Amino acid sequence: MAKDLCRLVYRSESRIDHNDDAGLDGIFRISVKNNLRDRITGALALPDGKFVQVVEGARRDVEALMVRIRADDRHFNVAVLGDWAITARLFEGWAMARPDPEPLSRQAFRIVTEDGSGVQVTGILLGMVQTPATAWL
Repeated sequence: MAKDLCRLVYRSESRIDHNDDAGLDGIFRISVKNNLRDRITGALALPDGKFVQVVEGARRDVEALMVRIRADDRHFNVAVLGDWAITARLFEGWAMARPDPEPLSRQAFRIVTEDGSGVQVTGILLGMVQTPATAWL
């Protein structure tokens, strides 16, 4: 366990059409590659023209990731919903889980896309992913 482990949750507005499967798949593939390299875990959901992401890792790695995310012109209005120190990862084994937000209730969907806190969003995304077959950490 790293003593500087943290979890950060953000939401942003996508400039990529939500029907652009190739563009969104490209983002996901690059995220997995970079997160494996940087030992970052988490989940990325793409509901209703938004990016909603939970990232976990060493503080310096998460901060470096956020610099890249804020500079990425494929989205705008990046809003951090929560950023806190943690002692263990919730998304252990997931370089980047990609939960499908379609089955969410209307209330859960609103929490994820509009007005939820970082803790609320993390809980919903965690509930949407299955345990990975093998952990990489």
